[in-house]
Amino acid sequence: MSYEIFVNKLKFFYILTEKISNRSKVCLVISLLIMASLFIIQSLVVFGIYHPSYNIVLFDYTCVILLSFPFYVFTKDFLHSVKNSEKELLKEVLEKNTYLEHAAKILRHDMHSGLNTYIPRGIKSLERRLNEETIEELKLESPLRLLKEGLIHSQQVYKGVYEFTNLVRKDAKLKLEFVDIGEILEKYLKRTCYKDQVVISDDLPSLSVNESLFCTAIDNLIRNGLKYNDSITKVVRVEMLDTNTIAVIDNGRGLSAEEFRNLCKPYTRRKNQKEIGTGLGLNICVAILKEHRFTVSAQKLDQGTMIKVDIQNGND
Repeated sequence: MSYEIFVNKLKFFYILTEKISNRSKVCLVISLLIMASLFIIQSLVVFGIYHPSYNIVLFDYTCVILLSFPFYVFTKDFLHSVKNSEKELLKEVLEKNTYLEHAAKILRHDMHSGLNTYIPRGIKSLERRLNEETIEELKLESPLRLLKEGLIHSQQVYKGVYEFTNLVRKDAKLKLEFVDIGEILEKYLKRTCYKDQVVISDDLPSLSVNESLFCTAIDNLIRNGLKYNDSITKVVRVEMLDTNTIAVIDNGRGLSAEEFRNLCKPYTRRKNQKEIGTGLGLNICVAILKEHRFTVSAQKLDQGTMIKVDIQNGND
């Protein structure tokens, strides 16, 4: 067990014991003192400092009997405290889920009309009123292109947000489509500033996936491979490792399997990491792939990291 995990467990224990009664705290102290006394005496006997006798056996039985009641009182109160904490946590989650559902409703319905109705109609109306001479005279070609590209990008982001918020609903299921993985990744990365640094293999399969969420997950792995990369020429390759494994391979600083598992936890980041971030991206990425019934693992290479996405269960 690492030092950080041990400290977190102590903090959790401290938070729970804060809510128990003073009587239980006293019982805990008494229990610890009895166990400490028993441990000290037994250690003296083991190391030959104190020779065993009838009194030692009597002392052992007395300690066990004295320990039972205060330990029972503390354990009962502690378990009750844990149960109450779970209830409070569930209540808080349900309350916050109301806000989340409302935010999802705004994103799914109100933003839809703006991004997919009003803005596209406005751009088409503007284009009908501008002839080629006017566009050239006023140098509007570049602004119009940026508007169109920005709209397409916003619609793509909205589609991803729509699929995310769709999963908030009770008993929601992932909407899957049978698509060519290479094609949808090429399309997704087309408008990114790092598209030239990504090599997508021609042998990627066709799978049943949620296009927006799957591309978001793979894109996160790609961006990590470029962001946490000290090489002069940063490159990420997406290719088939075997018939059941898609590999995202970078030439960066390298990440071991254990480090990867640790960084998949929410809000977890490497110590002394200079790059900014929240520690949520990888956690969400892995969660998306798990929704597809894919499994994710990492392997450190001589130079870089290979993230392996096992797609076998997703194809069943």
